[in-house]
Amino acid sequence: MFHFKLLGAALLLVSFFCLTLAGNFDDSSCESSEEYGGGKHKHRHHKHRPKPPRPPRRPPARPKCEQGWYTSYRPQGIWCLRVGIGKLDYHQSQAQCKTYGGVLSGLQNNFERQLIANETVRQLLPSGVTIAGVWLGASKVPGTNTFKWNDGHTTGTGGMFYGPGQPDNAKGDPRGPQNCLQLIVMTPAYWSRPDKWVPFVRLIDDYWCHMTHDPPQRLYACGKRGPPENTIG
Repeated sequence: MFHFKLLGAALLLVSFFCLTLAGNFDDSSCESSEEYGGGKHKHRHHKHRPKPPRPPRRPPARPKCEQGWYTSYRPQGIWCLRVGIGKLDYHQSQAQCKTYGGVLSGLQNNFERQLIANETVRQLLPSGVTIAGVWLGASKVPGTNTFKWNDGHTTGTGGMFYGPGQPDNAKGDPRGPQNCLQLIVMTPAYWSRPDKWVPFVRLIDDYWCHMTHDPPQRLYACGKRGPPENTIG
């Protein structure tokens, strides 16, 4: 019994000591504890370090045209381009582009002009042909000697780089007016035997829509609308 009294007195002294100190020191000097899992675990409050800022998100990748088509990012939307080869006149080439889901394409800018020319050279090299005319999607403005793009998407004249003196409408040739446009493209081998087309390298010439002989190798530039741009903001 005496031992219990001593234990009680000791507990009272400890409690009194803690209460006395509480007025002068931080109350963490006498922290609470609780029984858990057979042992005592003190609950301390630690300051948390601020999390580092997240890195900025990368902008989403811009969509591209399907395989077999080149992608051109125009101000008015994505435009897909490809070049076909075959001895076809303007109207036959237009029909062929439709089988690909497109139309004969205009040239929005110099980038597209060079892209079509480079792809034409790539297709010509295996055959050894050194020069070709590439049909473009354009038509003559009625009553004038000027042209406009007619693919329903190309705008402006930023891609209309004409050869010397063009368009000239064949200067009254008996074969009639030249109401279509072709892009003249040469391979590097052309310069070993140059001819009248020298001043027209990668430039536009007006031509008869129904003819295919000058230059005799014919290609055509097809275009179609591409996927919509991402709108994630």
